[in-house]
Amino acid sequence: MNKNTDLPDIHYRRPEIKVSLNRVGIVGIKMPIGFLSLEEKPVILVPTFDAFVDLPMNVKGIHASRNYEVIMEVIGSQIGKVYKLEDVCAKMAKELLERHEYASRAEVRAKGEVIVDKLTLSTGIKSYETFDIFAQARVFKENGKLKLRKSVGVGVTGITACPCAQEVLKDISKKELAKSLSIEEDKVKMVLDAIPHGTHMQRAYGVIITEIPEKFSLDAKELVNIVELSMSSSTFGLLKRVDEANLVKEALSNPRFAEDVVRHMVISFIKEYKDFPDDTQVHFSVRSFESIHKHDFVAEISNNLGHIKKELNFSE
Repeated sequence: MNKNTDLPDIHYRRPEIKVSLNRVGIVGIKMPIGFLSLEEKPVILVPTFDAFVDLPMNVKGIHASRNYEVIMEVIGSQIGKVYKLEDVCAKMAKELLERHEYASRAEVRAKGEVIVDKLTLSTGIKSYETFDIFAQARVFKENGKLKLRKSVGVGVTGITACPCAQEVLKDISKKELAKSLSIEEDKVKMVLDAIPHGTHMQRAYGVIITEIPEKFSLDAKELVNIVELSMSSSTFGLLKRVDEANLVKEALSNPRFAEDVVRHMVISFIKEYKDFPDDTQVHFSVRSFESIHKHDFVAEISNNLGHIKKELNFSE
C-alpha cells in the first residue's frame, strides 16, 4: 500500500495567482559514472542534469520528485551500456511528459567532463586531456503528436596567439635591424620570417553547440577536433621540453584573434556537416582569457546554418 495516499497533495490546487510558467524543475542533479560513446568507444563521464516541464496557470506546482526519479531511472537503465548524452536526455524528456500529465513541454539539459588520451606533438607521449560536453532535449506536444529537438555541444580549451602584437613587433624589429646593421629590407624580411616572432598568448575556451536534425547523428569528438584545429594551437597536460618548444612555435606560426577562431570553427563545421538542413540552429563562441589585460574577450555567433551559408556564399 502506498503510504502517501492519505497525505494531502496541494500541487493540484489552484494557485492564488493564475499565471502559466514556461519552465519549472530541478537543476544540478549528479548521477553515477556513465560511459559516453566517442568514436564508438566508451569514455568515462560523470553527468549533471537539469530537468524541467511547463506548468499551466491552474496548477499550483509540479511534483519535483518525479523529475529526480526520471533521471535516476533512465541512467539506471544505461548501466554497463555506452550511450550518447543527447539520446539519454531525449528519453528523460519524453518520460517527464508521461509523468507530468498537466505539462505540454519538457526539457532536459546535461553537462559532463570527458577525459580522453592524446599524444603530444613531438615526443608522442600520452597525455590525458579534458573537454566539456553539453546536451539538451526538448519534447513538446503539437497537434496531438510529440515533437523532439535534440542538441549536443562541446567546450574545449586551446591557445590563441595575438596577430596584432606580433605584426607590430615584427615591424619594430625590421626597422631596428635595417637601421643598426644596414641590411637591405628584403633580407631583413627573410631573416624575420625564418624566426618565430613573439606575441602575447592566452588560453581560450571554444564552444560549439548544434541542433541534431532528425535522421542525422554526429560524434562529439568531431566537434572537439573542429575547435582544436581552429585555435592557434592545442593545450596539453603533459609537455616535455621539445613538445613545449614546438607547441609555442606552432602557435606563433598560426596567430589568430578570437574572432578568427570562431570563423574557422564555422567554416569547418559547415564543410563537415554540409548535409544538415538550413534551419539547423548552431552556436559558436570563444572566450579568450587575456594574458596582458585584466579583462577577458568574447566572440560568438548564434544563427541557423542557412543564414551563415548565405553570408559565406557557401555551396557544395
